[in-house]
Formats: sequence, C-alpha cells, structure tokens
Amino acid sequence: MPEGKVSTNSEKKRSEARRDFIKALIALGLVTVISPQVIAELEKKPEGLTDDDWYEPFDITDDPKRQQQYEESAKLQLGYSLVIEENGRKLVANPLLPKKPITYMVKYEKDRFRLPPPGAKDLFARCIRCGLCASACASMGYHAIRLGDFKDGYVMLGVPIVDNQIEYPCTLCMECTKVCPTGALEEIPQREVKMGIALIDPDLCWAWNTGECYSCAKACPFGTEVFAFRFNEWGAHTRVLPDKCNGCGMCVQACPVVGSAIHVLPPEEYERRVKNFKNTGMSYEEYIKLIWKTEDSMYTDPMASLKLTWRVNVNVDYIVNKRGLIESKVKKSM
Repeated sequence: MPEGKVSTNSEKKRSEARRDFIKALIALGLVTVISPQVIAELEKKPEGLTDDDWYEPFDITDDPKRQQQYEESAKLQLGYSLVIEENGRKLVANPLLPKKPITYMVKYEKDRFRLPPPGAKDLFARCIRCGLCASACASMGYHAIRLGDFKDGYVMLGVPIVDNQIEYPCTLCMECTKVCPTGALEEIPQREVKMGIALIDPDLCWAWNTGECYSCAKACPFGTEVFAFRFNEWGAHTRVLPDKCNGCGMCVQACPVVGSAIHVLPPEEYERRVKNFKNTGMSYEEYIKLIWKTEDSMYTDPMASLKLTWRVNVNVDYIVNKRGLIESKVKKSM
C-alpha cells in the first residue's frame, strides 16, 4: 500500500471535533439527511457510454503500409485478409474472429464511473455532505475522494465520489470511514469493501500478449487472492476474480498501457459488459476460452499457431504504436 501523508494530532483532533459537532446537530434535528424523493434520483445510474463507445477499433484507413501488411501478408499465411471495411473505414480484423474487427477498451479517461468510497452504506440516504471524508483522504495525501459538483448534477453536490483511479486510486486506508459522522461510510475490513469490479481486456493487456508484466497483481492490496494466472509461451493470462475484487483501482493506476487495459466498473455495468464482451457476441469467459482453446490446439492444428502469432502481432502493434506503453511501469515479477 502506498505511503501517504500522516495527519498530525492537531488535524485529527479538529476532524474529530467537527465530526462530533455535526453529530450533535443531527441529534438536534438541525441537519437532515437527503429526502426520500431525492434518493431515487441519486441512485440512478449516471449517463455513461453506449455499447459502441466502450471500445475502439484498430483503424488503419489512412495507413497504406499497415493495410498491405494486414491484407496481403495475412492472406498469404492465414488464407484470409485481416482488413475489414465498415462505414468507409478500414479496420484490422480479429485473427480469431476474422469477420469481426479487433477492438480495445477505450482509455480509462473516457470510461470512468462515479464509484462510492469504501464502506459506503446507504450512502445517498445517510450522507449529509459534510466533506469530512474528502478532507481525511486529502490529509493522508491520497486525494481519491472528491465531492460532487455541478457537472455531476445538482443532486450530486457534496456527495463523495471516487472517479479518477488512474491518478488517485483508493488505498483502502479507511480514514474516510473513521471521520464519517452518520455511518454513510462504515469502517469495515478491507476485504469486505466493494466499490466496483475490475475487468481486463485480454487483447490490450501487455501480460496477455507478452507474458512480461505483473503490474496489476503486484499493485493489488490482495495480489493473487484477486488475480488468477494461466501461463504459456503466448503470455501470462491474467484474470480478475470478480467476487474477490473490491474495486480500489490500484491496478488501474499500475497498468503500463496508456489509458489502462484494466478498468473498474460498477457491478451492474460489469455484468452488462461481460455478457457480450466487446460486441463479439460472446461472453467474457467464452472469449477467453476461445483464446485458450486455440492455444491448446496449436500442436495438432497448424493454423492455430499462425492465428495466435497474428493475434499477438496485431495486439502488440496496437499497444506499442497506437496506444502507447509506459515501460517504467512494467513489473516483470510479483
């Protein structure tokens, strides 16, 4: 867990005094929680991306050299082109699903959600917008919690939000829960925190395509309790165990791929995306098993090895030359 700035005794005393003062106001009825009419509005899912906006294709429309590589060279080896035309654009096809374009998670900055802080319990019903949680987080030097402002909508004003995990993930220090005067944030064991669920794009993940990265699992507070691996010559196939992930976002910040190959999603959004992963018509598990099945058959099916080679080449080309890789963030061991 990263080291943060430790609050001084005077800061803690001021925070405790303010918390106690607010508790006293609540007891006197001078501070009230949000009305039931507003709670329903607050609990609505924020407007996010559409199905077509979650992912981006490998667009080579203005790149004749790549068009030749993925059309002519691929046809010589695979027997089919890896270039697909859609709406006047030329896109690279998925080598394992040649009738569909290969797509990748968009950058985290375009695909982030307003997640609750750790220990949130009936957050919108109990939160009085005192801001103590955000102050506690900032005093620790983490800045993971911000308070909702006008761009989040009027009803979100002052509500604590965690929505920039690529810069400020939650370290699970739980200081925010200790200062909450209403129980909106409840101090619970770290393993019981559920802010969201992390999802890895196996096509965008450096480990899946090279086997040389353990950055996400190394950054996770619980490491191999949350991450599962399958190793072979094609890569270190890293998966998040959804029932173990608490959504802290340490993995998002640690990922060396620009924009991150792992995003934390609200549980309902996670379930929606894994049902039809990257618009392939396959679930997340089915898509992963397709990769594994192809790998397992490479010694009996001569085409399998070629498909896998092209898959890795396409993905590495996209990661390195289109998205970008921060080599200093690649952790080659646990």
